[in-house]
Parts: sequence; C-alpha cells; structure tokens
Amino acid sequence: MPRVCSICTHPEREQIDAALVSGVSLRDIAAKYPPLTLSALSRHHNRHVSAALAAMQTAVQAERRASLLDRVEGLIERAETLYTAASDEGKAAQALAVLKELRGLLELLGKATGELDTRPVTVVNLQTAPEWLAMRAVILSALMAYPEARACVSGRLLELEANDADR
Repeated sequence: MPRVCSICTHPEREQIDAALVSGVSLRDIAAKYPPLTLSALSRHHNRHVSAALAAMQTAVQAERRASLLDRVEGLIERAETLYTAASDEGKAAQALAVLKELRGLLELLGKATGELDTRPVTVVNLQTAPEWLAMRAVILSALMAYPEARACVSGRLLELEANDADR
C-alpha cells in the first residue's frame, strides 16, 4: 500500500499549497513547516497541487503586476459606474464628488500617456541670438572675396529667415 502524502494530511496544507504556487522556495517552505522535507514538497507539488489553484495564483500575480495605465483605467471605469449610479438616484452632491475624482483620474491618465503635457515650454529664437548674428557676419565677411558665393549664401539665409518668420 502506498504511503499517504505528508503535505496532503498536514493541518496547514492550504498555506503550504499557496506558498508552493506563489513561487516560495521549497527550502523556505520546509524551514517554515518542519518536519517537511524538500523531496516531500517536490512530490506534492508535482502530483497533488491542482492546476486550477496554480492558475488562480498566476492570475492574482498578474493582477498585482498590472501597469499604472491599466490600474488608472480601472479606477476610471469604477468612477464612471459610481457617477452613473449617483446620477440615476438623484444624489447630486455624490455625483459631483465623483465627477471631481473622475477629472483627477483623467488628468492622471493624460499625464501617464503623454497626451497631457504640463511641462513649461521654452522658445528660443536663434535668428536673434548674438551667437548666430556673429556667425552670419563672419560667414558673409569671409565671402567678400567671392561675390557670387556671397550673394548665393546671403540669398539662401534670407529665404530661411523668411520661412521661419512665417511659422
């Protein structure tokens, strides 16, 4: 007659199974629940831990690892449900409170996705920068000996400046 599994008959089997499917090392489980052995834990895990329990634990772990966007979108869905319920029941104060929270959640979602960028914007006009004006003067003075090239470069620079002014 085969031996009975020592983990299946253990009074704390549920906790042991939960530790097995959550990835706790066999050595740590054995240390926490003496006199269990590594080989008994391994055999129990391979032969007796249900696939459904392992799948449930995997789903719980995936839920914990949900991204920020997923979590914020979930909160938005819940807030919209609460708003609809409060509105349908005629609870104006509660509906307004939910709308305030929903606004904050939508703002957070916009920042997280990059759709809402609240960073300050600095515009630098390089055409009026002293460095550019000095460089342009150096280029044009160097081309004094080459009137055709100077006229061509000067014309092109004027075109670029005119295009930038249109923007």
